[in-house]
Amino acid sequence: MNSFCMKTIKLLCILFLPATISAQYTYTETVAPLIYNKCSSCHHQGDIAPFALTNYKEVSEEADMIRTVITKHTMPPWMPDTAYCHFLNERSLTHTEIDQITSWISSGMPKGDAAAEPELPEFPKSSALGKPDLVLSMQHSYLHKGNNADEYRVFVLPTALLQQHDVAAIEIRPGNPAIVHHIILGLDTTRFADKLDAKDPAYGYAQYAGFGFYPTYNNWSGWVPGNKTRFFPDGIGTNVFARSEVLLQMHYGPSPLDAADSTVVNIYYSKKPVKRYLQSQLIGPNEIQDGPFFIPANKTKTFHAEYKVLEDISLISITPHMHWLGRKWEVYAINPRGDTTHLIRINNWDFNWQNFFAFTHLVKIEKGSVIHAAATFDNTTSNEANPNAPPKNIKWGESAKDEMFLVYFASIPYQTGDEKMDGAAAFNSFELIAHSSASGKTELRFTLDGSTTANLKLTDKDGKVIKQFFTAEHFEPGKQVYPLDTHDLKPGAYWCKFTTSSFTASRKLVIP
Repeated sequence: MNSFCMKTIKLLCILFLPATISAQYTYTETVAPLIYNKCSSCHHQGDIAPFALTNYKEVSEEADMIRTVITKHTMPPWMPDTAYCHFLNERSLTHTEIDQITSWISSGMPKGDAAAEPELPEFPKSSALGKPDLVLSMQHSYLHKGNNADEYRVFVLPTALLQQHDVAAIEIRPGNPAIVHHIILGLDTTRFADKLDAKDPAYGYAQYAGFGFYPTYNNWSGWVPGNKTRFFPDGIGTNVFARSEVLLQMHYGPSPLDAADSTVVNIYYSKKPVKRYLQSQLIGPNEIQDGPFFIPANKTKTFHAEYKVLEDISLISITPHMHWLGRKWEVYAINPRGDTTHLIRINNWDFNWQNFFAFTHLVKIEKGSVIHAAATFDNTTSNEANPNAPPKNIKWGESAKDEMFLVYFASIPYQTGDEKMDGAAAFNSFELIAHSSASGKTELRFTLDGSTTANLKLTDKDGKVIKQFFTAEHFEPGKQVYPLDTHDLKPGAYWCKFTTSSFTASRKLVIP
């Protein structure tokens, strides 16, 4: 073969090298873990997404759409800029992960070894946190009229508790997410809500803003679209009082059709002593420095607010809130020495995917620091989410067609060492330490972002279950080391499959 032919062959090899490399990615080993951990929680039957992504067939049929939305970074939905600050349970895909999925699609979507596919997480219908200690349900469903109008309504949920309890988590599960704009919980011991309820002939009582009075706790908890509930860090919590009532303030958005809702509140008692109770801070219209809050039609406008911190605090989470005209957020703190701490930046606001964003570690904000919050609103025709066509002058208001500028913080009084405390724990991860033939044992190491139950089974290369290491085993948040007895296994290749309600992973185990 002459030198020209050899050079041509080498050139062709170089040109086609990316396709060769992309072929290494298979569905079972590379794509399935990404889809199941970052997409399937919404994309499964009965949840908010319009189609399911729970197996090879479903994913491969939607491959072109998946490639489009992940390269545009519109899916998975995650608003905070990860280059600015990190939070727990970040759903965004890294550039490497996007390349892996797109390369897999370009290479013909090879399925791979069936035994390597991780188990699909078991998505709970009643709770994402396990069995609650107290379940508060609406007395019966409420019918929201299909008149294309907003509706605010408060429902009184008696706790019937004979004693006070420390609380480790509060989970709100909307009965009909399609019509629920947001939910605010109050906790009350005055029984004044009963009087307001008695005056309204329908179930609950109409209340445009707040609860119509000041309950014991005005903002005990809440829910917004895209919200993910988690347990508070160890030693931190809130409480629910004896003979108290939970006030469920529902904001039902405009709907063209009658729709029923029956929302449930799950409460989890703290299994460990609570040493510090949650407190909250709010940046709102009163803190805006360049007001008044008014957005003219056909204009884009940015508002800047400042909030002075009066004591050392440790931030647990941050929740910015605006409506359909919202475009951007940037929130940061400047301490008395002039040092800046990034808190959150959102470059592309999406009303549908708000959240209570929990920091990966508690964030200390010193006394005397100033928290700055800047938000940009687009009230022009270029904003496809603008609810008014043509655009109208917009003021502050409770309606979905009005606007808001709010930043909620959950915090605790600062103590030395808080900066090292995980927000709930590190990101979910799973590691299998190599088998030791001398001891006949294997170490399973994993990190959980919240208290959960988990399953672990061992399958052979054909997917047949060889051993069930544990089922519905309870684990606390944080790093875990679990010894696995493998002395009775025959030499060969196996697959360990680890699954929780929100996380799944599969690792190969070779017994020599």
